[in-house]
Amino acid sequence: MKKLLFILTALFCGSTSATQLVYTPVNPAFGGSYLNGQYLLNNAISQNDHTDDSGSSGSGYVAPTALERLASSLESRLMSQLFNDAANGNEGYLKTDDFEINVVNEDGTLLVHITDVLTGETTVIEVGGLVSTGG
Repeated sequence: MKKLLFILTALFCGSTSATQLVYTPVNPAFGGSYLNGQYLLNNAISQNDHTDDSGSSGSGYVAPTALERLASSLESRLMSQLFNDAANGNEGYLKTDDFEINVVNEDGTLLVHITDVLTGETTVIEVGGLVSTGG
């Protein structure tokens, strides 16, 4: 009975063939067709549920005003001068709205004390190898 069932099954099934599966990427960035690009982009945009809190459609970046750019430039210049003076053996101090910088040259070791004005957190940076010229 089992042999008969096997023979009938073999006759009715006919021949079968197998083919090799080949992966074809969809995303054009990974080798897929460039025609899929716009379709994928539109799907991503339609699924994006992120909303901008400001209500504008821009990136949220606000360009600094001319006064802010001038203050930033001046602050950078003063810090550069402060560090140059300290490297020559002089000490200095700079206070801004955000932080205080105190630079001390102790026998060839440059100590930079940076204090966050808002939190009071202090960081000390030591740079060795400077020649103390006195001041």
